[in-house]
Amino acid sequence: MRLLKKLIFMLFVIFGVLSFSAIDKGVIVVRNDDYSAAYLITSVSRGKLADKLFGWKKGGDLSQKIYSNLKNASKIEFIIEKNEESAVLGALKLFEKNRFSGQIIVTEIARTENSNLRNIAAKNNWTYNVYNSPEEIEGNVNLEGGSDTKANFVKMLLKNIKSKL
Repeated sequence: MRLLKKLIFMLFVIFGVLSFSAIDKGVIVVRNDDYSAAYLITSVSRGKLADKLFGWKKGGDLSQKIYSNLKNASKIEFIIEKNEESAVLGALKLFEKNRFSGQIIVTEIARTENSNLRNIAAKNNWTYNVYNSPEEIEGNVNLEGGSDTKANFVKMLLKNIKSKL
């Protein structure tokens, strides 16, 4: 009986932590190739079960927020890490549903590619690139104070987003 109580308590603790733990999400956005004005779109969740039970998310729905902020752009680049895939996928579905006519580039830092992101990008003639680390990203970006390598720029942005979450 005592073992059963301990087991039930452990399951309750594990279920509670997994269900109500917050997963902060952040997406770096570059609009119309203006790297000087790159910005972060963030959201904080209390956990999937908590959001479903209480019917709202702290910070709102990130995919809808992304779509609302960018629907009038002609070119959008999302820079994400592995755990932000769901937010960008949701936003891409909204862009697809509303027949977005601009160009979208998704740059992901992850060990493996996300097949859902790859498929929606290919279906809509958008670009999806996966890199193991920011150092692998090639090219330069123009900034107000000059230019920098895209790899350095992305590393700085990722460091910045982690400090804000």
